[in-house]
Amino acid sequence: GAIILPRMFADDFGDDITRVVSLVDLGNNRFQCLAEKINQNVYLTRGWGAIQDFYDIRFGAWIMLLYKGAGEFGIVLQDRFHRPIQPRQFFPPMQFIIDMCRIPDYFVDNLPESIELLSYAHNRSFFTLAHDKSLTLSDVTEGYLYVPYDNFGEHVFDEDITFIKLVDDCGCAWACDVTYHATNPRHFRVAGQWSRLVAARRLLVDETIKIGSQANGLSNTIYLMFTK
Repeated sequence: GAIILPRMFADDFGDDITRVVSLVDLGNNRFQCLAEKINQNVYLTRGWGAIQDFYDIRFGAWIMLLYKGAGEFGIVLQDRFHRPIQPRQFFPPMQFIIDMCRIPDYFVDNLPESIELLSYAHNRSFFTLAHDKSLTLSDVTEGYLYVPYDNFGEHVFDEDITFIKLVDDCGCAWACDVTYHATNPRHFRVAGQWSRLVAARRLLVDETIKIGSQANGLSNTIYLMFTK
């Protein structure tokens, strides 16, 4: 997902917009979004999809943005019938931090003025090594993701690895601890912010996710795609 901000806002405050902006809802949940400036318009791209998913927006909605300065907005959402959408409550509030790997800290010239093309999507190369995982009860409720060693983990993780970054299909990054277990069957357990990701994305038992890595293997960044 991506949006273009009203041109009036871009004319008045476009120069104040930084490369990364923060949108904060009434529950203090914070969503980072990558900003792009194209032909004097301001777009919010990578990370915007996290708001759509978090609020389960499927058939359109209204969003009010209150610019606070320094690249931060307060947000209030209404459904398409202008009924308030209450934010989900978490303690501590959710923090959706976008993955900035290979993203320059300056605005890029000559980008297309297309919402579809500006919307974040994983590169196919991120799933050169891939595993389709059906979530179990322990994956969803016990705070860790079970990743098999055979035919996937052995090609992706070093046995001594202790930390990875999960990047979801909205472009948000989740810091996770990893431990290798030599018990039969051998596997890796991914903990840390995995439980927060489960809660934020409302993941359910028997839901299938795709876990991917680039071809070089032994990576500290793993990519996720969700079926819903």
